[in-house]
Amino acid sequence: MSPMAKTGIDVVGDMVAWGAHFCFFYETREDLVDTLISYCKSGLGSGEYCLWIVAEPLSVAEAKDALKDAVPDLGRHLAESRLEILSARDWFLPGGSFDGKRLTRSWYEKLASVSARGYAGMRVTGDTTWLTRKDWSHFCDYEDGLNEVIGNQRLAVLCTYPLAGCGAPQILDVVRTHQFVLARRHGNWEVVETAALKRAKAELKHLNDELEKRVDERTRQLRQTSEALHEAQAELAHVNRVTAMGQLAASISHEVMQPITAGINNTEAALHWLDAENLAEVREALGHAVREGNRAIDVIGRIRALIKKAPPRKDALDINEAIREVVGLTRGEAVKNNISVQTQLAEGLPRIQGDKVQLQQVILNLIINAVEAMSSVPEDSRKLLISARKDVGGVVVVVQDSGPGLSPESLDRLFDAFYTTKASGMGMGLSICRSIVEAHGGQIWASRDVGPGATFQLTLPLAGAP
Repeated sequence: MSPMAKTGIDVVGDMVAWGAHFCFFYETREDLVDTLISYCKSGLGSGEYCLWIVAEPLSVAEAKDALKDAVPDLGRHLAESRLEILSARDWFLPGGSFDGKRLTRSWYEKLASVSARGYAGMRVTGDTTWLTRKDWSHFCDYEDGLNEVIGNQRLAVLCTYPLAGCGAPQILDVVRTHQFVLARRHGNWEVVETAALKRAKAELKHLNDELEKRVDERTRQLRQTSEALHEAQAELAHVNRVTAMGQLAASISHEVMQPITAGINNTEAALHWLDAENLAEVREALGHAVREGNRAIDVIGRIRALIKKAPPRKDALDINEAIREVVGLTRGEAVKNNISVQTQLAEGLPRIQGDKVQLQQVILNLIINAVEAMSSVPEDSRKLLISARKDVGGVVVVVQDSGPGLSPESLDRLFDAFYTTKASGMGMGLSICRSIVEAHGGQIWASRDVGPGATFQLTLPLAGAP
């Protein structure tokens, strides 16, 4: 499929292929209007048919007024029906209700009409603020099916979603049903799956065809089960875990090499004592080598458990043990960054019920965030405290750093999807943490007033608690 003309949205590159079905998360009305004006103007300049489906916070009249300054000959385009601006209620809710099958038929009819008139292609954009909770799952099914409608057609569809109306579950649904995602926050663009990546995939199409078939089949299976959201969350959480472990790769390799090196030294010593026929020293040296080998195996086992992609479990587990294992894996990173790590784990804590790997992922994310935050403070003041204590109906885990702390503006948005205070990153780590903790029946929050830096606390119910 040949590339379409310029999208008008510079962040996705000059071109995308026809058949593109992508979405845009926006924060402000201005971001929405500016992006869609550029998108439609680019289509009209390329001899394409454009359909703009508007909904609150924008009306049909306001969309036309906004286009007048950008497209001087707007009146001619409207008169020649090269551009249509319709109300979302007229397009999505004829008769007052949403019907995905009827809407899909309407797309085929519109495509046939546009093709017969000889346009270079058709680009569409539609907002979703009209969606109600009861229509959400039906709309997701429709969006998924829209990929089949687009197929090899000379059609590109940009769907727009207000960030304020989307939580992590809704964002996961949207990401699942679109080819790639754009988000604009505070004037900055963020892209998940760029046009460059799509071009690379096209070059590797012979490898991708089989994978796409499996993904399509898996997607259909997920859509037919109530566990679709949980599967998507688990996939995203796994990517987050692997990314986090990648950040620690150098430190972890050092952690593994220490016992291996010690084991080799002890084995060499045993060989020396064997030559001297000193069996007592041989036995002792080999015993040390076995212990060091088991220590290396233990570290590798923890790494494999965190990286492994496995379904969620519900086991009775010792939260202190889970914390100690994560602290052990991050010890090298703390030493490398001159951070003093302390733990205050109350003795005899009751067991909680949950997935050990997922809960360790939460603690790992919080520790990595703390390490990164403290990189901007003097080395002699870098301290990390991890504590656990019993609370009414469960346990409380606290991760407290001595970094620069949290600003009042970021405090209320830390756990929002796509929100980040870092120079790089997608802003999904803490959002995933919240999803995991809430799936375990707990809560997670951040505060500024407990210590010199940032403090994150999470509560987890006891095993057997409702």
